[in-house]
Amino acid sequence: MDNMCTTRPLPRRGDVESVASGEPNHPHGTDGGRVIIRLVDHQATYSVRVAIERATEPKMTELTITADVGEAVDYDALRSVPARRLAHTAAQWLHRAGGRLAFPDDTAESRAQPENHDSKAHRAARIANDALALGLPVRPTVAAELNVSTKTVSRLLAKARSEGWFSDDPLPRRPQPQQRDINPEETK
Repeated sequence: MDNMCTTRPLPRRGDVESVASGEPNHPHGTDGGRVIIRLVDHQATYSVRVAIERATEPKMTELTITADVGEAVDYDALRSVPARRLAHTAAQWLHRAGGRLAFPDDTAESRAQPENHDSKAHRAARIANDALALGLPVRPTVAAELNVSTKTVSRLLAKARSEGWFSDDPLPRRPQPQQRDINPEETK
């Protein structure tokens, strides 16, 4: 019998604690509806409405902050509102029919910080694909674009491969040769 650890990591301040519908007549969530979100160690409940458009991040169109009993919505409370996290949480909850759908890879960690995907790995894959297409050396090109070391580039590309953003084919060891002009008379 395996000794697998099945305990979830302790929630951190700002992680998503609970999500529910903010519409009394639509308990399971509909597009454009309000979503009630509670965050760990926040002394308020957030009611959020988001606009979801293809190929862009969700945009928060409405935010209502309701302070807990004995608390106030002051300047510090407003500054600590994680707008991006709230927008992503609401959009994902609405996309999943108000929490009625789940996927096998869902974990407390992925719902806790939904906006924190590894975008650097995605950018590295895009830059690497462009470098391959242009015949440039891949690792140095990605390293220069992202301002990271080539070791970090290797790690990012491995992550991109595991996510399916980058081909599993091995990278060329040296850059492709420069193309020469077809008509030598034009260069004279």
